[in-house]
Amino acid sequence: MTHRNTEQPKNSITLMNGEALECFPKQSPQTKFASDEMQLNATGAYLGMGIKPCKPQPNADEEKERQKKLFTDNAFYLLAHSERIMRDSRMFLAPVAVQNGLAYTGTSGFNAPTVGIYLEWWATCPEALRTDKEGCRSLVFRLAGSPLSGANRCAEVYEDGRVKSVSVSLFASHWHSFTAINTRYD
Repeated sequence: MTHRNTEQPKNSITLMNGEALECFPKQSPQTKFASDEMQLNATGAYLGMGIKPCKPQPNADEEKERQKKLFTDNAFYLLAHSERIMRDSRMFLAPVAVQNGLAYTGTSGFNAPTVGIYLEWWATCPEALRTDKEGCRSLVFRLAGSPLSGANRCAEVYEDGRVKSVSVSLFASHWHSFTAINTRYD
């Protein structure tokens, strides 16, 4: 029986291909500080008279949909630039607003996937890169189903940005490889 060492080196992540990815802090310290001097606000936004226009705050669901669309619109671009993304932890660890899940267990193993996790999954799971009868390529990007029965309702994105629901064969292979990669970086 072989036992893999899953311990990560300090300030780096060992990727599936064995390379070490140097990690940067989530936020860099602020380098430009505002002066402590008082200044008169000349914009009129704070001192103006009358009713102030209210800028509506985006709904959380709308924002998630916008982020998901941003991901699906650029999935093939991200795949084409995977080498560069895999060398920069800020891009590798960028969150993806796609909700995956399994019947009866919820989102266990699917928590907070990142751009890098999807890129590693697409590189190591050949079933996640699909080609249809017309020769159009697509990437599976959402997994939802039952590991027991294999019944599933996943989603794929085509190179032209179309998103389509799909039932994948070998669902267990898809979810097992995805969760194995996703839980490596917890």
